[in-house]
Amino acid sequence: MKILVIPTRLQAVVGCLALVSGTASFDAIAQEREKEYEEHEIDEIIVKGAPLDRTIKELAQPTAMVAGDALERKQASSLGETLAHELGVTATYFGPVSSRPVIRGQYGERVLVLSNGLDSLDASALSEDHAVSVDDILAERVEIVRGPATLLYGSGAAGGLVNVVDDRIVEEPLDSPFSGALSLGNDSATGKESGAAQVAFGSESVAMHLDYFRRNTSNVEIPGFAESALLRSMEEEEHEHEEEEHEHEEHEEEEAYGVVENTDSKTEGGSAALTLTSDNGYLGFSASQYNSKYGIPGHHHHEEEEHEEEEDEHEEHEEESVRVDLDQTRYELRGGYEFADGGDLVLRLAKNDYRHVELEGDEIGTQFDSDGLDTRLEYRHRRIDNMEGAFGVQYKSMDFVAVGDEAFVPPSVTKQTSLFGFEEWTLGRSWILQASARMERQTIDAPDLPSYAGNAFGGSLGLIWSMSDDFSVSLNYALTERHPNSTELYADGPHIAASRIERGSVVLGGGILDKELSSNLDLTFRGENEHVEWTVTGFVNSIDDYILLSPTASFEDEMQVFEYGQTDATLYGFEAEARVELYDSDPTHIHARIFTDFVYGEDDRTGNYLPRIPPMRYGIGLHYTSGGFEAAVEAEYNESQDKTAPNELPTGSYTLLSAELSYAFANPDVFLFLRGTNLSDEDARRHASPLKDIVPLPGRSLQLGLRYFF
Repeated sequence: MKILVIPTRLQAVVGCLALVSGTASFDAIAQEREKEYEEHEIDEIIVKGAPLDRTIKELAQPTAMVAGDALERKQASSLGETLAHELGVTATYFGPVSSRPVIRGQYGERVLVLSNGLDSLDASALSEDHAVSVDDILAERVEIVRGPATLLYGSGAAGGLVNVVDDRIVEEPLDSPFSGALSLGNDSATGKESGAAQVAFGSESVAMHLDYFRRNTSNVEIPGFAESALLRSMEEEEHEHEEEEHEHEEHEEEEAYGVVENTDSKTEGGSAALTLTSDNGYLGFSASQYNSKYGIPGHHHHEEEEHEEEEDEHEEHEEESVRVDLDQTRYELRGGYEFADGGDLVLRLAKNDYRHVELEGDEIGTQFDSDGLDTRLEYRHRRIDNMEGAFGVQYKSMDFVAVGDEAFVPPSVTKQTSLFGFEEWTLGRSWILQASARMERQTIDAPDLPSYAGNAFGGSLGLIWSMSDDFSVSLNYALTERHPNSTELYADGPHIAASRIERGSVVLGGGILDKELSSNLDLTFRGENEHVEWTVTGFVNSIDDYILLSPTASFEDEMQVFEYGQTDATLYGFEAEARVELYDSDPTHIHARIFTDFVYGEDDRTGNYLPRIPPMRYGIGLHYTSGGFEAAVEAEYNESQDKTAPNELPTGSYTLLSAELSYAFANPDVFLFLRGTNLSDEDARRHASPLKDIVPLPGRSLQLGLRYFF
């Protein structure tokens, strides 16, 4: 679990604090401290998002996890920024609060965000300026599945999923009658001040959990101009053709330098949970609240006033910053029962009441309301000879309404009913075969528009070959279908946050889109010996009828027009990392980490590159551990991306240099860390972000975090 609390005087002392907290159970963390230097031990933790109790190494599909002290150090103001440097993962970036994970170049609806195995049920996939309502500040761990996760969690997860796991509802009796945690954090570049607190108390049969967190950020500090050099050069050429020089001078005055305006935020949330436990199972209920008010950078509303000629010119065009006021109430019910024959029945249910308002100055511009329900019932049958598995049913509904000038997607009701199954066969001592399948029925109803109804099928086959205790090969093949969503079908109007006009297939006269058919192959090699541990994964994803939002050469109201259509596409790439033990003598350890990832995306029909595909990146880090003290330095190089889609600007290369120091005290259980990011103060821009040319990443930053378990 995690918690953050940050007094302003900490900022005066250190100048920055960035907290990260994520742990499973308070006592478990203390026990884990002695071996925390061995980061690869995380591979042995059970993956909660898996249908069976399996570790990362026991799953054929590429899976990763961030937990413990590593999650504490990496934690940022949004889920996307926390995970942005994991293998195969980057993020959109609309400022520190609104940033969503991008997996293998896929984003939006194709990357599913889960909370304890259930959909986040927010509006973050609809528009990238909408913040993810699942906050990892109180997380025990964050699990990442790279590649299609459609077979167990829905057809939308064609690119992968992120599962944020907390311990609000416990599955076993508490280890102690009372425990808790406090944490504080601060970040100099974003002005983040954060704090959290949580307690768990009860008896062997009853457990209560309470938590609260609060986080504020200021406008993000950057090393130079908010606009990229390429965009400024293009604008300069355009202004050279202007006849009146004062228009050029006004443009110069408007250029932001050293800070990204309208990126400040205030976020808070909390929860209460009650769990009943017994020898055979548990039943728990939690209620949580999440509230966030934040600005959308680069998103301005230009209101043209109708005044007489004698009015001042500056009143004719009033520019107002747009801010989001987000409120969400979420209820979760989770229970499990173990039968005498060894089978387990697990029920999960989440109900969301989500609302966010886009404020244009003091006026309400657009309001988004979403009532969501996600429920899963699955049965994990007992082991029969060499076979073990699970099957179940899932129902999900989303009632979405947007009202206002920028409601570019009409109201709609989306419902999904699914059957799924997973089976695993152990074939001797060296072979494991895993298979899964899903059938999903989806309907979308929108007033006065053609409705959608269809079935999507999928299946996968995975094979794990352990050639020895030190080397294994995993192969996973998935053939899946993906339904179109309401945005791809019905979008029609200005998507101001992304500075574009979007039009769906129905509006364009193309009718209902076909389902995507994706053929995905992953091949993973794992090896380790006394001094080296390494993993290499290669993947190929061929997609028929790939639904694509493509920029056109048309402009309306000074915004570029984007249209949804279908094509065939291919994505391929690799992810690799190695940990090399340089010195190993208790209590001192020194190891190096080398890593790289790459993804390539192409439109098979036109030969054009797919939009917003992240460039190749690679890096190296050095990590020192001695007792409770740890120190690390890491450099990550992101190549330039000039393999761009039509009407898309290239992105320059950059290097991110980071360093950190931390110390873990045994008694009391206190973890303290200091981390520096982008120490070379580079102008860094993510190609996966629609706002990359007007919103760079933060400049040089110092972060301080403190966490205390009791």
